[in-house]
Amino acid sequence: MEFIQHTKNWAKGEIIEAIIMAIFGALIVLCSFFLWKFGNTPFEKALIIPLFVVGFIPLFMGISGAISNKNRITEYQKEWEKNKIEFIKTEKKRVESFDQIFKYSYPGAFIFLVGGAILFFLIKTPTWKAISLAMMTLGLMAYFIDHFAAERADIYLKHINKTIEKSNI
Repeated sequence: MEFIQHTKNWAKGEIIEAIIMAIFGALIVLCSFFLWKFGNTPFEKALIIPLFVVGFIPLFMGISGAISNKNRITEYQKEWEKNKIEFIKTEKKRVESFDQIFKYSYPGAFIFLVGGAILFFLIKTPTWKAISLAMMTLGLMAYFIDHFAAERADIYLKHINKTIEKSNI
């Protein structure tokens, strides 16, 4: 298999993840809408805005991620055809920079999960309980997204390194 195929597979995986993220965000936004339309308890009313915000973030990121990764596939193909060795070197640098993101996103997700749980049990007002549930949802979402993105990046980096070893780049 030619190396560019691994790059395309990585981008296609990112597209699938982005679509799933957008669907999840749309479902949360839809829940927020139903709470706005039909909710009548203080807690239901308090959940409207936090759920909308938590749903809008993955909805927006998912749509933009799917579009940008779809456009990148043709760009990758052009860059590959122009200079294969430089393309592989550039991809290695780009993928290695992902590890830096995960060093911050995992602790950030943990802070959102634990902070949300602490707020939920310490503060009794509906607004803060809703915000704490939104924080926990956002933290859990970040774990799911980052886990699969990190796994895909590791697999892709292994293909890059194997290609570099074979080609003596």
